[in-house]
Amino acid sequence: MSRTLTRTWTTVAAALSALVLTAPGAPAADAPASPLAANWDRQTPTTNITTGVTLTRYTERVPENRTRGRVLNVVEIDPTASALTLESVVGKADGLTETVADQLAGVSAVAARRPYAGVNGGLFKSEPAHPDLVLPAGADGTTLAHLGVSVTDGVLHSSSCWMNGAGSSGVVLQYGIPYITKLRTDMKLTTASGATVRVDDVNRDPGRSRGCARDADDTAVQGQAALYTDPDEIVLFTDDYGVPVPKPGTDPTVTTDDDPGFEVVLDAHGVVTDARERRGGQTAGEQVYVPAGGRILQGVGAGADWLRTHLTRDDHPAVELKLHDVTLDRDIPLDDSVDVVSSFHQLLRASAVPAELPDSCSGHATGADGTNLICTDSRTAIGTNIKGHPVFITLTGQPQATASTTHEDGDSLRAFANLLDSAELALVDVLNLDGGGSTTLVTGTETRTPPTDAGKDPAGPKYVHRRVADSVYTGVGGYGMYAR
Repeated sequence: MSRTLTRTWTTVAAALSALVLTAPGAPAADAPASPLAANWDRQTPTTNITTGVTLTRYTERVPENRTRGRVLNVVEIDPTASALTLESVVGKADGLTETVADQLAGVSAVAARRPYAGVNGGLFKSEPAHPDLVLPAGADGTTLAHLGVSVTDGVLHSSSCWMNGAGSSGVVLQYGIPYITKLRTDMKLTTASGATVRVDDVNRDPGRSRGCARDADDTAVQGQAALYTDPDEIVLFTDDYGVPVPKPGTDPTVTTDDDPGFEVVLDAHGVVTDARERRGGQTAGEQVYVPAGGRILQGVGAGADWLRTHLTRDDHPAVELKLHDVTLDRDIPLDDSVDVVSSFHQLLRASAVPAELPDSCSGHATGADGTNLICTDSRTAIGTNIKGHPVFITLTGQPQATASTTHEDGDSLRAFANLLDSAELALVDVLNLDGGGSTTLVTGTETRTPPTDAGKDPAGPKYVHRRVADSVYTGVGGYGMYAR
């Protein structure tokens, strides 16, 4: 009896509540206009890049303490309209930076099958150039290390940031859909006898890391910006690294990478073909590359001792690389369908700005009033909208007629998120990508964002687009989906 009364009361209460909510009364006050509606004009018509890929451009109506309005570009990808890919690319070599335009052009030798649109991808740090390093013929750019998880076609290029075991933010690109989550990597090496050891990272100088700690053993270097050391490491190099593996003493600011260490070469079948003292060559002039389809392991300190003790020619160790989705507590199999680019900050989560998002800014300039500072960090982001469509987003200054001038502009991280939270954009989940001078949007063969990096060639343009670690693009092919 009491159960029936409880249910009846609950039903009556719900009905009364509904009557109160729907009864006529004084009209509610109009909701304030969103940041986009309040001060941004939408360019019409929308640019149709190809079937299923559109570009919408917004221009700031009244600049906020600026001399010129900023530009917001939104590329929307509709996988129900056409069979479209959503992937990342690292270019000719994972260890070298390239412009977004060059990376996208390298996707296919056939011009008609090159990407329709793409933006710069994950965070990275330029690596010091060892005095004995000789880059491959025709190579340009600087050597790099990814910051956070990087995966291309199932090949892991970098470990997650440690973040006290919580992993770091990234977007998993699989089956044409971007999925934003926290990711953690777990890598180990196992010999035929069952001995195991942790692999610390992929494709970077062993003994030190930049940007973030990779595990609990990494120690921050005092007086250096986001530089961490660990004297006892094992680092794996993939065959698409594309540049000579590091030599001892790559970073002059630390000593933990000075150890000559130990190096193990694995062929395409995973068999040890060489196990030798000294990393990166026996002489200053020797340049060591990862063999096609193979891998190289470099160890310093206790890592070198383990490799030296446990591996010799003709051994067949197992290399296990796991990618863990922290949010859903599941492993993501690393097959050809998986790409990942990484960042530190999610801008929107379930159509709301996360409370923990900082309002950070790296680049400041004096505003139009000559007194107050404005944030000029250009921004790049990837996400999904309410229709489930992937989107690429950039916020920059206005493109210029020539590369002799630039208009570098953007906004602080939280202000950018608040702009993207505008109802008109209907965005659900959005991840911040690398920004500043890295921000680049390319559609077809046209670069839509202004160059902001100072050119280094005296005979070249004054401003250039920055070379980056990887790019995210939509292109020809893909899985296709049924329209609902």
